[in-house]
Amino acid sequence: MNETLDETKTRISRKYLGKAGIHGVSIRRSQNALCVYLDANFAHDQETILEEIEKEAAPYKVLKIEEERPTIN
Repeated sequence: MNETLDETKTRISRKYLGKAGIHGVSIRRSQNALCVYLDANFAHDQETILEEIEKEAAPYKVLKIEEERPTIN
């Protein structure tokens, strides 16, 4: 499968957004990578899911970014 980085981001977002504390997926073109935004306080199954994402996103890198979910004030 020869997906572009954009296509990979869309597929990963649809499959994993909302699971294991994942609240965002973006692209960092300068590093040819996906950024996966995780709730730092969510520990259940996170490492297992991240391993799955890394396999499915190959050959692109996956950067894990821990931060709180955004809120509307």
